[in-house]
Amino acid sequence: MLKASESTFGNILASDLWNLDYTQLDITAQSIINLPHIAGIVLQDDKKFILTRGDIPDSAVNTDPQAFYQFPLVMKSGGVENKIGTVKLYADEGYIYDSMQSGIFLLIINALIKTAAIFVLVTIVFRKLLTAPLGKLAFQASKINADDMKSSHINIAQNPNDELGMLQSALNDMMHKTASSFEQLDSLNKNLEKIVDERTLELQQSVDQLHTQQAQLKNEIEVRHQSEAALKTSLDELKKTQNQLIESEKMASLGGLVAGVAHEINTPVGTSLTGVSHFKNTIENLHKKYEQGELEEDDFLKFIKDSTALTNTIEGSLERAANLVRSFKLVAVDQSAEEVREFDIVQYLKDTMTSLNSQLKQSNIAFRIDTEREVFLIKNFPGSWAQIFTNLIQNTLIHAYEPQVHGEVMIKFVQDGQDLVVLFSDDGKGMTETAKKKVFDPFYTTNRGNGGSGLGMNIIFNIVTQKMQGAISVDSTPNCGTTFTIKVPINVQPACMGESNGTV
Repeated sequence: MLKASESTFGNILASDLWNLDYTQLDITAQSIINLPHIAGIVLQDDKKFILTRGDIPDSAVNTDPQAFYQFPLVMKSGGVENKIGTVKLYADEGYIYDSMQSGIFLLIINALIKTAAIFVLVTIVFRKLLTAPLGKLAFQASKINADDMKSSHINIAQNPNDELGMLQSALNDMMHKTASSFEQLDSLNKNLEKIVDERTLELQQSVDQLHTQQAQLKNEIEVRHQSEAALKTSLDELKKTQNQLIESEKMASLGGLVAGVAHEINTPVGTSLTGVSHFKNTIENLHKKYEQGELEEDDFLKFIKDSTALTNTIEGSLERAANLVRSFKLVAVDQSAEEVREFDIVQYLKDTMTSLNSQLKQSNIAFRIDTEREVFLIKNFPGSWAQIFTNLIQNTLIHAYEPQVHGEVMIKFVQDGQDLVVLFSDDGKGMTETAKKKVFDPFYTTNRGNGGSGLGMNIIFNIVTQKMQGAISVDSTPNCGTTFTIKVPINVQPACMGESNGTV
């Protein structure tokens, strides 16, 4: 439309200007700006502006060749063409938008191509650095012989010091310790059967002696003393066996904790790797534009914005991984050391739940913490509290709710004089009277078909009543939830620590 106006009105404007007919120039200019897509007109001779009509954009738009069209006014005289002036026609916004639309489409297509290339590159790097090693890990794990775990070995990491190398080392150590625990358990079971047979034979002999020597009171008392001594020895052996089984249970729990933390770390580490790859590609694109002399201020501002977002994402992911490692390290060291120290029981619960996050996020159970103060310092056994919290949480996830059922667990901390009271309440399916009476008995479980050992609540009972010199009780009704109440001294006294050494 702008170029067509030159052929239609060029000669007319030139004639009017040549004849200095400004009135006719004004009429012709008004007719031009009434045409579609023409917003304004500027007419000038070689020295000054003669006429301006319509909407004239500011100086910034004047430099855009898509915003106006300029042509000279020429008058022939004696066969010679004389330039007597210049006309600028300015387009309206609709015409400019139509002109720019094709360029915008090209920019969109270019962006889509770059995005696809980035996606392919990230996919290749992600597959090489994480997916392929994890697939190899899954394949080797499926080939592990459960009957000969000591000879089984996982080998997936090229660098033993990176995350996969640490995971590989932890898994191999866990298999070795598990195999050793199984061997010890089998040996203890065989010894226990032998001891029981021997004691049964001794008791039978004692009974026979009592039948044959009823008249001899002195011999009867001696035989009874022998029987009592034999029973005491059997009880000591059984307690020793129980302690060894409890230690095996704690090691198995710690092994599960290692696997859960390793699984949780994969997500923030993978996010960080993806962010670093994208950041590297952004830097390469910026460097390429700089070398080609095409780097503009908008490109640099976009680079700063994208870089800030990427660094924030990477920083958040690495902080998440660091928190997981810190929580796992704190809980694992405390469970191994079993030393008395002062710590914040509320924060310690949060650290333990962080270590169990891989199990918690797979359930539909919400865990709430209710405390009368944000920092609740006690002097106690932190490793034992980690064992208590872990067993209570895992028992709740397994026994209190059916799969896919939503629920809520409230953990409340209250100070009662010099004692700490912990209330662990769920709104699950509750317990029967039989289960409530036997819940703290060793080897009692309602989940033996799925691998339950029956030692979880017995371990908690022994820790609370013997090691911490406290008390634990349970209140439960079918379909109305369960509440465990634990009451222990806030500060464990030296006498209590001396009496509890070697217990549990």
